[in-house]
Amino acid sequence: MSRGFYDQPQPSFTSDDSDATDDAVGVMSATTRLGPGGRVVIPADIREAMGMKQGDALLVSLENNELRLVTLAASVRELQAITNKYHPKGVSLVDEFIAEKRAEQAREDAE
Repeated sequence: MSRGFYDQPQPSFTSDDSDATDDAVGVMSATTRLGPGGRVVIPADIREAMGMKQGDALLVSLENNELRLVTLAASVRELQAITNKYHPKGVSLVDEFIAEKRAEQAREDAE
């Protein structure tokens, strides 16, 4: 019978002053090990700092030979911040789109 993820031995995490750092620019680092099946334990202090909880969806990417993990919620907030630069506050892009489509349809009907 196959055992579940939580029943299997997990990689260890060591945290002492030489392994975990939190510097002035907001970079945290720690040492962990690759476990069975490629599993990696994200240290509790880093999960807490990122607001991660068990079951959260994570986006995983490889950038310049570095592994990047970000919660789906954080990624959505990042994309919203980027797109918010391109439209005025308080304006519904959906309402604008619908109005444009109605105007387009009215022009076609008039032809």
